[in-house]
Amino acid sequence: MRKQLLLSAGALALLLASCKKDTKNDDLKVPYSSLTTTTNYFTTFKDNAGTTTVNFDGQTTRIKMLTELDAYLKKGTTMTLDLTKIENMYRNTNAPFADAALNTATDKTIISKTAQSFTTANAEIERQRFLGYFAKIKTASENFSQTAASGTAGLLDSKYLVDAKGIEYAQLVQKGLMGAMLLDQIANIYLGEEKMNADNIAIVDGKNYTALAHHWDEAYGYLTANEFYPKQNPADPTKWLEVFLGSYVRQVGTSVGGDPSALYLSFLKGRAAIVNNDLTTRNQQIASIRTAMEKAIATIAISYLNKTKTATSDGARMHALAEGVGFVYSLRYAHNAKVNAAKSQELLDNLMNKPNGFWDLTNADIDAVRDQIATLTGVDKNVVVNH
Repeated sequence: MRKQLLLSAGALALLLASCKKDTKNDDLKVPYSSLTTTTNYFTTFKDNAGTTTVNFDGQTTRIKMLTELDAYLKKGTTMTLDLTKIENMYRNTNAPFADAALNTATDKTIISKTAQSFTTANAEIERQRFLGYFAKIKTASENFSQTAASGTAGLLDSKYLVDAKGIEYAQLVQKGLMGAMLLDQIANIYLGEEKMNADNIAIVDGKNYTALAHHWDEAYGYLTANEFYPKQNPADPTKWLEVFLGSYVRQVGTSVGGDPSALYLSFLKGRAAIVNNDLTTRNQQIASIRTAMEKAIATIAISYLNKTKTATSDGARMHALAEGVGFVYSLRYAHNAKVNAAKSQELLDNLMNKPNGFWDLTNADIDAVRDQIATLTGVDKNVVVNH
């Protein structure tokens, strides 16, 4: 499904030559032994003038766009939403954002980064999926003042906006774009073959980094905007500063699916390997990052499906289902996904296509999907992560 790129003979020769480089720790520009979970990502990679070579402004901009889009969709619990505004935010047209800087960033859009690694035709299918979700959210918001029930859109627990089938589409958008944009950009685009085959010798015109180093930083920027990962809030150490994908990957602790500190070390070591022109080590870190992120998303998907069975209200159950379904969808964006697009869609259909939607789902239906994900990804089917 994803676009393939063949290495040119010259690029292959450069790759092989780089892999032969002596990488004894004492000879490295950035010794791997110097990297720890508290190493500052920005100040570790600097030019001769002492200026950081790390820049991922484009990623920060798109995450801010997603933040505004997500916040607007959540207003559907108190007002009828404007579908044109939602679509404009997705496409960044007609100045839809409250942050004026986002409106002027006309070359940055969410839609262009949705399912970008897929073929053109398949990417368009996924973009149309989200446009369809937007329409369903808008329609549901017309009933924000009434209580939802099977066959009737409205609010559950006075705070969850669902359609007539009990589906909270705002959660499908948020969690779905964590896969279709954030994970896809990290695992398949910026850590993918084309970007990772970029020049690592010449400095980009007007910048202080090579194209290869910059692509690695752009992958990091879709995970977090912070100088290390994960980062606690200095004002309240019980809270964390990550958002979206970075926030959920952080919540998967070492005992159940993945170590966020180990993931950070992989990003650090891979970036250091680029500085050291050590492509063997860089490639090892790419594999580690991809594996860790896929396992984290599978763990979160299973966790939410499990939470539906302990929910104490219809609202809590439907909310957990929507979050779980969003992550089931996102699994297809893992690199060489264990739950590929076809299987992800099959599982999605099993959860969403009952005559009365979520209202008709039984615990056995949910467990059947959960168990398949667990089998395919090696995650404990009984896992529950605290969110």
